[in-house]
Amino acid sequence: MGNDIVSRRRRALLGASIALFTIPVPRLARAAGSQKASLLARRVEHVPGDPSDAAWAEADVLDVPLAPQAVVKPRAYETGVKLLSVRALYSQERVALRIEWRDGARDDMAGQAEAFRDAVAVAFPADPRAAGIPYFGMGEPERPVTIYQWKADWQSGPVTDVDERYPDMAVDWYPLAGREPGAIAEAADYGRQEGAKAFVTSWGAGNPLADPQVQAGTPVEKLLARGFGTLTSVDRQQQDGAGKAVWQDGVWRAYISFPRAQELFTFEQGMTVPVAFAAWDGGQRERGGEKGVSTWYFLSLEQPVGTLAYAAPLAVVAGVAGLQAWGLRALRRKARDEGSGESGS
Repeated sequence: MGNDIVSRRRRALLGASIALFTIPVPRLARAAGSQKASLLARRVEHVPGDPSDAAWAEADVLDVPLAPQAVVKPRAYETGVKLLSVRALYSQERVALRIEWRDGARDDMAGQAEAFRDAVAVAFPADPRAAGIPYFGMGEPERPVTIYQWKADWQSGPVTDVDERYPDMAVDWYPLAGREPGAIAEAADYGRQEGAKAFVTSWGAGNPLADPQVQAGTPVEKLLARGFGTLTSVDRQQQDGAGKAVWQDGVWRAYISFPRAQELFTFEQGMTVPVAFAAWDGGQRERGGEKGVSTWYFLSLEQPVGTLAYAAPLAVVAGVAGLQAWGLRALRRKARDEGSGESGS
């Protein structure tokens, strides 16, 4: 009897584990089963620096459904962002994605410690040429993924701080900030003097999330992951992402661009690379692992058709037409010759 109880408990535990670890899969499979899974990036002279640029209207579109990340803690069983619309362009130097999604409120923290930000990210294998595709959820130890994440607070941070959120706040004096007594110091002020970063403790400890100099350069952070719990920001010198987002009428439109030349490979024309996406709704208090995620999709850089490809068919047509004309002249000449011979006889 005791063995039966243990057996039943094991079966129940196994069933619960299977149900837990397969929550995102059926939703993604049903959502993706009726649509395409690839995105073709069109070649342009320069990738747009604005999500509202007219060039995006000519780009290929891919709808990407998201499901809650329910595999590891902290899990999410419902997510605010359920669908992304993605477009792609590329130039000689960079690849750019425009990502659009519905969000009823703009959440950029705006100097609030108790708030959370909206964000969106794209991931791809750090080396797509390696054997096997890594797990789309943060990669694997031997198959890492590169991630570019746009953050709403990084975009608004340089111009929106605590003093903009609370304009009537009073201050005395911030030592080593270089500000006059009574003036409110910005985080970046503490980078001007040696040792002053200690007043912004996370920045002084080397946390890039608190580095105003990085955030002032771009609202897109470049990261590397080798599995859950390994997400790491790359060095400041390697922060090569760019981006911008606009929120209007309940819709975010963001673009993220990054160099074609990555550390371990280059996005070549005609190449296909797996890409996955994630999004966070700050209004739903989503952060870290609590997010909407996609499975792998595929990004291809279109192979431009050169002038030879256009000229070759024209040359063939012209050659055939010339051959036909020559043949007709030969037939007419032969007919005239035969007619002359009959009249002479």
